[in-house]
Amino acid sequence: MKFFLLTLLSIAIMSLIYIDKYSLSELRKKIKIFLLLAVFAVNSFNTFAQTTSLISDCGDFISGPNASWPHVLVATTIADGPASQASQTFTMNVTSLPADGANFRVYKTVANGNDYFGNPIALTLGSNSITVTAVAFDRAVKFQFSSGDVEFGALSLNGDDSDCVDALPPPPLSLISDCGDFVSGPSDSWPHVLVATTIANGPASQASQTFTMNVTSLPADGANFRVYKTTANGNDYFGNPIALTLGSNSITVSAVDFDRAVKFQFSSGDVEFDALSLNGEDSDCVVTLPPSSLSLISNCGDFVSGPSAWPHVLVATTIDDGLASQASQTFTMNVTSLPADGANFRVYKTTANGNDYFGNPIALTLGSNSITVSAVDFDRAVKFQFSSGDVEFDALSLNGKDSDCIVTTDNLGEYVFDKKYGIKLFPNPIRNYFTISLEGIDFVDISILDIKGKLLLHKSQLFNQERIDISNYTPGIYFVKIITSDGTRDIKILKH
Repeated sequence: MKFFLLTLLSIAIMSLIYIDKYSLSELRKKIKIFLLLAVFAVNSFNTFAQTTSLISDCGDFISGPNASWPHVLVATTIADGPASQASQTFTMNVTSLPADGANFRVYKTVANGNDYFGNPIALTLGSNSITVTAVAFDRAVKFQFSSGDVEFGALSLNGDDSDCVDALPPPPLSLISDCGDFVSGPSDSWPHVLVATTIANGPASQASQTFTMNVTSLPADGANFRVYKTTANGNDYFGNPIALTLGSNSITVSAVDFDRAVKFQFSSGDVEFDALSLNGEDSDCVVTLPPSSLSLISNCGDFVSGPSAWPHVLVATTIDDGLASQASQTFTMNVTSLPADGANFRVYKTTANGNDYFGNPIALTLGSNSITVSAVDFDRAVKFQFSSGDVEFDALSLNGKDSDCIVTTDNLGEYVFDKKYGIKLFPNPIRNYFTISLEGIDFVDISILDIKGKLLLHKSQLFNQERIDISNYTPGIYFVKIITSDGTRDIKILKH
């Protein structure tokens, strides 16, 4: 990784040395991409290093009694006194095992002070857990492991999570019942409550109160919400139930001139959502997936200066390109925002006799815009002229080549991880099966996790074009972790 970063920075420096080869805008663009790649690489390195751990690398384990049981997790000792009498539990989510497997066993001291060694238990991929029951005397309890080459993504001892691995980031979806923003409700009919404000908040409670939730799944019998608030005389007011619907749900309780409480009550915890905000503050229960980057025409170095009424020009080809200029010329742009007075583009080209031709203005629209100038049998110039630089877009291609003005987080991940290997999954979305395509690498390991980070499947040494069956999975979002010797990468998949 250090070599990769040094190489990346060296390339950037060489680009600066040869500054005369680029316009200033092009140089800024290239520097931006280099810096983004460097930041992504560092962050990726941190992620690879922290989301899993080997037993041999984890400081929670101490040396064991012999070569057969070299690693020990100490749950309690006699010196802990009465606390040692309680039940003792460890839970480990195993993501990889050595080729010949691995075992663990329980060691404990009994009432007369003798040592007891439990039978070996084979560790398996996924969750492994055991509880040693409580007793009425002080004792020691330890969990012994036969190998340090066990990789795990989660470890807890008596409910205390290990620092050897970082918790997975919040999922892109959450259930009301799993989200800590909700408190317990007043009854079984309204078990979950989102507190917008209370009387203790004073004047701030008088302001309008709004919640917005984007619902992605509802229980079979639906779900409702209602408003609870206190009125000017201190009485309680309960609004009528309102049915939650798939998509955006929002309500605003108007401002008042007295201190009051406002709460939003929900009839079910089985409501799944991918966005939640309360008074403009986004919930930490879901992580927002990073959107694609956007660019303005005026900020994109692919455009050169044009004549006054058409200040921005995309050059498709010139006479100097010779035979290549005779081919058809196409641009495609996905527009996300237009200036208030709109914007146009037009075609400029040279004709067979060398004259200039200007096409009629065409209005740009939100969404995809594309035009193709037909092929000819003479060398010519073709340019696309634009009336405004305030056009925002999230995709641009010229003759099938994507613009570097758009740099998405996903693209950066593919560059850093897949530039070497070219690993892809298809189709996506998926009904029953997906296929893994490998280029530049013989095999990979994969793990499939649900949106809560639970390991559902692990397969080792998958080869090119191998097919994975997920037909028995319930519809929803899953994550496929691709594992190579150079690190890992998560790919989000959608199961229909």
